[in-house]
Parts: sequence; structure tokens; C-alpha cells
Amino acid sequence: MGRPKILRSGPCEKCGSNETYTRPNGKKEWKITETGVICKSCSSKNYASRKYVPHPRTPLSGPCVECKSETTYKESSGYYRWYRGPHGTICKKCFNRKNDHVLKSGLCVKCGIAYTKHGWHKTVKGDICQTCYRSNYSKSKRKGNCSICKITEHKKWAIHNEYGRICGTCSHSLVVKEIKKETLSHYSKGKLKCAICGYNKNINGLELDHIEGKGSKDRKEIGSDGGWGFMKKLKKLGFPPGYQVLCATCNKIKQIEVDPKGI
Repeated sequence: MGRPKILRSGPCEKCGSNETYTRPNGKKEWKITETGVICKSCSSKNYASRKYVPHPRTPLSGPCVECKSETTYKESSGYYRWYRGPHGTICKKCFNRKNDHVLKSGLCVKCGIAYTKHGWHKTVKGDICQTCYRSNYSKSKRKGNCSICKITEHKKWAIHNEYGRICGTCSHSLVVKEIKKETLSHYSKGKLKCAICGYNKNINGLELDHIEGKGSKDRKEIGSDGGWGFMKKLKKLGFPPGYQVLCATCNKIKQIEVDPKGI
């Protein structure tokens, strides 16, 4: 009698979601725990927050049993790349030469190629080669389950330390908010408030102001049109002086009174 098959289905015992990431071959990724199952998003949270512990390596040494070489490729960390061959230790060059001649048979449903060196990728319509997979990877929508907006299909997915698996749109939005908060916090000395009226209710009502004006000239020199992209440039430059935080109202009043033509 065979081992009973464990059915992996929701809801997730952490977030209560009935949806999870679905692979291109149609398989849904549920992680089994002692008390139930958790979805891909919650599983990604645990994976992103874990501490990486490197596995101890057992160093191999030459010479290569095929070319008799005493040296091999050396990584930037100082590790010498030797491989375990069928007859003993082989060097990096012999390892690549051996695998380059191995062609894996199949049939790509897009370009019709029958052999490839880099393996095959399973999709709903059939197997595709590595070239077609890479050319369409960024263009095709892939299934998932965003823990923020709950969308199930998107072209880009990311892993966030707090929210787990999220779509590219939510990831971009979080990056913009973090850059804006970090920049405004630096130029307001950690208070996040207007330097004139003291407004601090909503960060979306705060703006970055050039103390001496000439913001258009400054943006051209830095190479940004403004917004969060300009703040990102300031972060790379180490937050140079000459800026302050104002609310939208005070910033507009300053533009009218100091520079009527605008900055």
C-alpha cells in the first residue's frame, strides 16, 4: 500500500488566504506545517527574514585527472573551483568542456528547436528552451498572490522583508515611500515637519525645498527632473546641504513671494 497523498490547499493558517503562487505548470505552492499549510507569501516572509549561515566547504585539490593541470579557476573569495568528476577531481575548464558537448533533447513550442545545452522550462502550453524563456520572462505575466493588493498576475514579483511576496507595482511604491521618508527625515533632522508652520500630519503633504532657490538649475546639474528620482540622486550624493522640508502650502507661498516666475 502506497503512502497517502497529502492534499495541499488553503486557507493559509497565517493570513487566511485561499490563493497562493501558481507555477507555470499549474502546480500551486503550499508549504505544509505541523498544523496545516501556509501560502507562498507567508513562506517568503520567513525566508526573507532568516539569517544566512554559509555551509562549510570541503576544499578539493588538483591535479586534474583529465588535463593534469595543477591550477584552476579562482573565485574572488579565494576559493579554487575544482569539481568531482567520474574518475576524480577535474578543473573548471574540463568541467565546462565536458558539459558543453551534452545536448538535452526536447521540443520548444515557440521556436521549434529540438536540442539545447541549458535545459528546458515547463509552461502550460509545453516545454520552451532557455533562449525563449529569457526573452519572454520579463514580458509575460506570472501568477502569484500579492500580500498587499491581492493581485494574482503580474509581470514582476519581489520579496519584501515585512510583507513577503508582493507584485512589482507594490514593490515600487514601497521603495518610493522609503526613499522619500529617508530624505525628508534627513533634511528635517528626523522630525518630518514643515520648517515654517510645523505641519506634520501627513508625509504626502511635505515637499523638498531649495533654500536659495534655483531648483531648476540644480535639477539639471544633478540629472533628474525632480520627485523621488531627485531624492534618490541626493541619497547617492550623501544628502548635500542647501535643502529644507516645507509643506505644500508654504512651499507654494515661497515660490510666489520670492520667485514669481517659479523655480
